[in-house]
Amino acid sequence: MYTPPAPPQGATVPPPPPALPDAPAGGRSRKVTLVIAALVGGAVGVAGSADALPFPERYFLLLPVGVLLAVSLHNVLTRLLGPFAGLAPVYSSLGAGPWLGATTVGGRQLVLRPLPLILYSPCMVVADRPGLRRKLWWGAFVQLLVQSAVAAALIAAGGAVAAVGWGIALITVLIHVLAPGRVTSPAWRLLRLPFGTEEDRLGEWRVDDATIAATRAAGAGRIDLVRAALAAAPPSDSPRRLTLTTMLALAEGRSAEAAHAAVDLYARSTAPSLRAGALALYAAAISDGVRAGHFPAESGLPYFAAAMDGLRAQAPAILRRSDLVAREAYFQGRLPLAAKLAARAAANAPEALSRAGALDTLAAVHAAAGRPAEAARAQARAAGLLRL
Repeated sequence: MYTPPAPPQGATVPPPPPALPDAPAGGRSRKVTLVIAALVGGAVGVAGSADALPFPERYFLLLPVGVLLAVSLHNVLTRLLGPFAGLAPVYSSLGAGPWLGATTVGGRQLVLRPLPLILYSPCMVVADRPGLRRKLWWGAFVQLLVQSAVAAALIAAGGAVAAVGWGIALITVLIHVLAPGRVTSPAWRLLRLPFGTEEDRLGEWRVDDATIAATRAAGAGRIDLVRAALAAAPPSDSPRRLTLTTMLALAEGRSAEAAHAAVDLYARSTAPSLRAGALALYAAAISDGVRAGHFPAESGLPYFAAAMDGLRAQAPAILRRSDLVAREAYFQGRLPLAAKLAARAAANAPEALSRAGALDTLAAVHAAAGRPAEAARAQARAAGLLRL
């Protein structure tokens, strides 16, 4: 088991969010998506076995090629239409798979990956602009038209490219139909945003210019620019701004402040994904505090475990994308597993800040396992990603 350093006398740990037991289940939408995808895949398989495909059967393997191209096409259109559709890019990646390297383009992190399965993937945020409802709806509508036109042209061409076109058509329909209740999804923007009071749900998603700049800087590992952007920005109590201030506190080692801010963020948010993100920040703050000796392990680790249980129930995808499970294994003394999970999290990190955090966890695991040279290498790699 992990043996922490002695915390300061009288140190206390901020308890988990009081709303944790009643938090909405964020994984429901993903389960529905998986079920629908399985049904669609089964229907395609049955059609293929019954020789009822709308294209020659010998081109069946080109259907998944169309599916992958559809995802890349959707991502590229999202980025190109973003400035006109109320969306702003903060970081992106080329390719899929483990981290190869990264560069900064226009102040935004661009991560390079080796597998050309998904050609381009941007991370976009909702920019706080006038006429946002109209822009978001038109953006989703134009994107649907363009993707449908590409699919229709390929299907009309016949032969092998028709199979690719059907793959694009299939994903285009699914993207614009699934998850209509999830705010900011293409289906929500297209089918729900124009009606009733749906626009009011955008409040916690709106990101002002200062927060966009700070988010881009965080993605590129420029903690100095995050600090400067937030210091110069007008005051804001938006959840998105509070997320950035929490992340800054974590990067600067202010664990207690970050934990309290994460609890506050959880209470202010209503969207399941934002609450799950706040809970992940809380778990990271508690684990950082325990590991650094800021919090007593006997009270901090049970709170960390409670947050991990909450994430498994609400948003297991966050655990797959972060190094939190590696931290959990580290505290449990399962060092080989912790090293494997931390290395995986670093390889799959979406941007520099989260990659640096995973490498820092990997360094702690190596140090605990008595591998100082490997710990120093991982720590140097983490430090190389950040400018504090």
